[in-house]
Amino acid sequence: MTLGEKIYRMRSEKGMSQETFGEMLGVSRQSVSKWETDQSVPELDKIVAISELFMVSTDYLLKESAERQEKLRSGSDGGTEENFSESRNEYNSRVIIQKSLFRYEYKSERTFLGLPLVHVNIGLRPVRAKGVIAIGNVAQGIIAIGIAGVGVIALAPVGVGLLLAIGVCVTGGVALGSLAVGVIAGGAISVGVFTAGAVAVGQFSFGAFAVGQQVAIGDVAHGNIALGFSEAVGSIYEEVQAADGSFDYQAMINAIDANVPGRFRIFAGWMKWIAGMMAR
Repeated sequence: MTLGEKIYRMRSEKGMSQETFGEMLGVSRQSVSKWETDQSVPELDKIVAISELFMVSTDYLLKESAERQEKLRSGSDGGTEENFSESRNEYNSRVIIQKSLFRYEYKSERTFLGLPLVHVNIGLRPVRAKGVIAIGNVAQGIIAIGIAGVGVIALAPVGVGLLLAIGVCVTGGVALGSLAVGVIAGGAISVGVFTAGAVAVGQFSFGAFAVGQQVAIGDVAHGNIALGFSEAVGSIYEEVQAADGSFDYQAMINAIDANVPGRFRIFAGWMKWIAGMMAR
């Protein structure tokens, strides 16, 4: 079996199109087609990448016969197989462990909208997990967990979540991280509509240094309506807490009610609740 025939067989077994396979290796569909028809040979770095992607040895790709590889993968050659272990559970899902490269992959055979229900793909080298629930170095799914994640819900140091993102540097509907950008954002540095953090910038901001287009509450507060512990700068209303912690709570509430547009009603209510907690 030629190298091209082996590539074609392994790609087909994985259900990959030539275009998808090419994108994963950073080459065109035409290049993949030429490989599979033995019109050209992949460069050495691509051969290494192919071996890692399909979890086979470079020796198999370049020298070994297909029969030898089948024995290696099935473990029928007397127990000499060292790099792979495979098992199936009651849901007929496959677990593959590639020990030599410290890579673990699990992919559920059950799918939803064309995606596996669960895909776990973790390794020392960059690998991607894509599924309804995706866990991997790079994760993409409805729920994405990894070093970098994109999904409806993303839990990753670097993450983008449509509804929720939690991590170090994150963007999402609700974003919680050291650097957070979202409709609702909380973190050391937060930017959004409603923000809370050491440095908070948005329409409604609460933090050590708070800049709020509508309302700002913090140690240093800048906004149309500003309430500060040590400094407040406001174009409509401003007040600095007295030494005993008191301030004119009712005047603050009146200023919010009179000047904040109705479309921000929910966020204005949250700021009034924060002010109320401070007034107790």
